[in-house]
Amino acid sequence: MSTKVANNGFKGNVLIIGGGIGGNALALFLQKAGIDCTVYEAYGYRERTGGGLGLAPNGMNVLAALGLADEAKKRGSLALENTFHNAHGRVLARVKNGDETKYGQPGLSIMRFALYDILNEGVQERGVQVEFGKRLVSITQTATKVTAHFEDGTSAEGDLLIGADGIHSTTRHLALPKSPEPGYVGIIGIGANTPTSAVSNLTERDLHSFHFVFGAKGFFGYAASAPGEIMWWANLPSEHEMTREQLRDLSLEKIQQEMLAIYGGYYEPIPTLIRNSYAPVKNNIHDIQSLEQWSAGRVLLIGDAAHAVSPNAGQGASQALEDAILLAKMLRDCGDNAQMFAQFEAERKPRVERIVAEGRRQGDNKQTVNPFQERIREVMMSVFAKPFMERQFDWLFRYKIAWE
Repeated sequence: MSTKVANNGFKGNVLIIGGGIGGNALALFLQKAGIDCTVYEAYGYRERTGGGLGLAPNGMNVLAALGLADEAKKRGSLALENTFHNAHGRVLARVKNGDETKYGQPGLSIMRFALYDILNEGVQERGVQVEFGKRLVSITQTATKVTAHFEDGTSAEGDLLIGADGIHSTTRHLALPKSPEPGYVGIIGIGANTPTSAVSNLTERDLHSFHFVFGAKGFFGYAASAPGEIMWWANLPSEHEMTREQLRDLSLEKIQQEMLAIYGGYYEPIPTLIRNSYAPVKNNIHDIQSLEQWSAGRVLLIGDAAHAVSPNAGQGASQALEDAILLAKMLRDCGDNAQMFAQFEAERKPRVERIVAEGRRQGDNKQTVNPFQERIREVMMSVFAKPFMERQFDWLFRYKIAWE
């Protein structure tokens, strides 16, 4: 159970648009700070929760500040290492996914719905109001108030409105209509889950690692995601995005056939993971490289609404959590929302834009290549992956926002 601390700053009511990771985490921190808030979610409970994700130590530290890190460890799987392979299974490099003694928390792999459940259960347990089926259609502002108008004809008035409604944010479109649209990064993501019992050749070390496989035919990744489960994902380079109809076509047999046609010659357990998979997902991968501003009047964007990070960076959820703790802390300590919004953006923008750029760079490494290019890539990874990533990870993981 959380403990409230004195709120010497903002005294009003906050409307949170979007009940995903960032929105629910923000609600929990605002509750800790003694600030009234309500979460408005366009969809029903668990209606859109997606596949799996990685939580880096910096994101886990935010969950720890909410008292939820241990629960996440129970429902997810420790991811202590990143292992890079070629298509034949040869290990090109191993890089620690953080050091708990150094950064405070380990890395974790977890299903998105499991993290969503943990946060949503916390919100419900701590008495924060959440309203589902509230699709935002317009926003009006005065000098002192902001009002959210919903598709069902209802509205809600507050002192601030925080858009935590994801990469295709309605809040961003309404409050900052001249902002650029999310950019397609040239990759289609396909993934699914497989029972651990279907795979016989994974060691304990394997089960506590993210596996990144680079072959001539494309990239494939896998990791344990929960007790008894493995998640896998493939990144398919494509000049064109999938249509809505193609994304909705989740025929398991068709996806397995397509994946085996590409990755069937890769080392075990990859073919076995594909053959025994279930609950497939598809996504066009987008990011937002930079917005000129994140706020307009009494409206502020956080998480993917402000700075969508491609999954290649492995930081999307962690950055939404960082936004949540910092924003709530600033609201608790600063009564002037205009000043606080400017400070929040100045603190967060350089960090997230660097992470977005790194995600794009990593996506470029996942293109299909010829045998010569494949060999060069393997040599480069063997030599440079470990020192480069250790420096990058240290910069990512050591960032910590103290709540108290």
